[in-house]
Parts: sequence; structure tokens; C-alpha cells
Amino acid sequence: MGQLYNLALTISTEGRRALRQREGLRGYYEISRPGMTPDQVEAAFDLSVRSAERAVQRQVSRHPLTQAQFDALVSYTFNLGAGGAMLVLRRIDAGDLDGAADAMLRNISAAVGGRMMPHAGLAARRKEESAPFRA
Repeated sequence: MGQLYNLALTISTEGRRALRQREGLRGYYEISRPGMTPDQVEAAFDLSVRSAERAVQRQVSRHPLTQAQFDALVSYTFNLGAGGAMLVLRRIDAGDLDGAADAMLRNISAAVGGRMMPHAGLAARRKEESAPFRA
């Protein structure tokens, strides 16, 4: 078993701010769960962030991450879910940072009218998330 490098990392204040900005939280929860109070939205966000942090900590245990890399992976995992982020997390754990960044950049489609279509907002987000993995 490899070293458990990233168990002590949590998303930084800057990473949390960027994630909140990317997600547009109030709008998301108003649509998916009408009637939520601002405190309930905040609690749901915190729970989802902690879940994404744990997924990154569990899946990337052999390759040490910088804070910027951890924040980017939490954002990516938050957006896709642990299952959707698994390929990237495994590549990073194996040390294939370029391959992981490339895989992140390919994941820019969103459901539009029942079909998966390229999405400009996701392309910009993936560019930001993949940047810390480029040498």
C-alpha cells in the first residue's frame, strides 16, 4: 500500500469561493429543491463539498497533491460525482498528471434537450480545473 499523502488536505478558502462561484448554488438548489432556506442551501453545499473531499482523499492516496491541485480535484469531483471523476482521480494517483489534465479537458458536455452537447461554460471550468496539473 502506498503512502496516504492527502488525508490532511481540505479545500482552501479560495477553492471554496471558486467552487461556489462556479456552481451558482442558490439557483441550483432553488430548481432542484424548491423551498430550501439559505441555511439549508449552505448545509447541502458543505455536505457535498465534504463528500467530494473524501472521494479525492480516498482515490488519490499515492501521489501527493498541492493545495491548488486538491482544490481543483474537489471542484471537478463535486461537479461530476465520485464515479464520474474516477478516471481522472486514478490517473493522478498513478502520477499521470498530463493524461488526467487531458481527460478533464475532454469532459465538457452537458445535457441539453436530452442530448449531450459541448458546453462553453464547462470548457472554461475544465481549463481552470486542469491547469494545476500541467507542468
